[in-house]
Amino acid sequence: MQKSQIRPEMTILEVISLNRRTEQVFRKYDQAAGVCLCCQALFDSLAEVAQNYRLNLEQLLAELESVINISCETNK
Repeated sequence: MQKSQIRPEMTILEVISLNRRTEQVFRKYDQAAGVCLCCQALFDSLAEVAQNYRLNLEQLLAELESVINISCETNK
């Protein structure tokens, strides 16, 4: 089983820096959050973002991991 690359203490900026394709996941959550997460919470941890904007942290982490895993598979 693969080790998780995305951790709750990582900031949005760190996640996007790890893999640019993760930005699409954050954009998907903008409407639920009511703000542009990449604009308003770029330096917040994923745990803080989930708490502050009432998002499901486990689901967010899973979606980010999925995008990274798909990217890794297509780059093999």
